[in-house]
Amino acid sequence: MIIVVNHKISNPLEFWASAKKNLPLLPASGVKRVIQVLPNKDKTEATCVWEAETIAALDVYLRRKVFDWSTDTYFELNLAETIGLIV
Repeated sequence: MIIVVNHKISNPLEFWASAKKNLPLLPASGVKRVIQVLPNKDKTEATCVWEAETIAALDVYLRRKVFDWSTDTYFELNLAETIGLIV
């Protein structure tokens, strides 16, 4: 399943340090890969595209990596209607 996550990041320094440390270690349980990482200019928000088994599995993975440094919203991508994403 392809999942989009919108992050509101309260601790950019720790959040991005954890991302740089942990993303190269993928795949992990229930999470295959991150496809795109799209931060805003000051790194306090980001939209990321993931491949994972479920939204719940991705949420568990992220909570273990970025703790409470972000508030996240998730949705499964409608691949039939997606334009421009190569998966």
